[in-house]
Amino acid sequence: MGEALPIPDALKSRIIGVGGEVQPKDVDVYGRLREIEDRSYKLRTVLDAWERQQSEERALRQGYAKKILIALLAQMGLVNMAFFALGFRWLSAEPWVANTFIMAVFGEIAAMALVVIKYLFPKVGSDVLSIIEKL
Repeated sequence: MGEALPIPDALKSRIIGVGGEVQPKDVDVYGRLREIEDRSYKLRTVLDAWERQQSEERALRQGYAKKILIALLAQMGLVNMAFFALGFRWLSAEPWVANTFIMAVFGEIAAMALVVIKYLFPKVGSDVLSIIEKL
């Protein structure tokens, strides 16, 4: 590189000294600092996206859970009303028909509860942790 140009006297009073010459170790430290800042930015980006995704999935699950719960409660109420109607002889049906109907509906309710528990409330995955480890 060429020689540094002399600084005019009018500007010398406005210049603040910040230290000596930049050494190679200073460049390495600066490079490591930038690398840490880049990794931190990537980590924050991944965590922000994961948090948004979790919030949206939670809201979606809550909506489905409420609708399914209302449907199950309505179905249980109708089955109970049918059971009492058969008991008070307001309805008449063969005993095997009534038993099959009631057992099938309660089996359906149990299966729906299993589906809700298994799919609407899955185990927390380690996908985000593996992504973070790769950063």
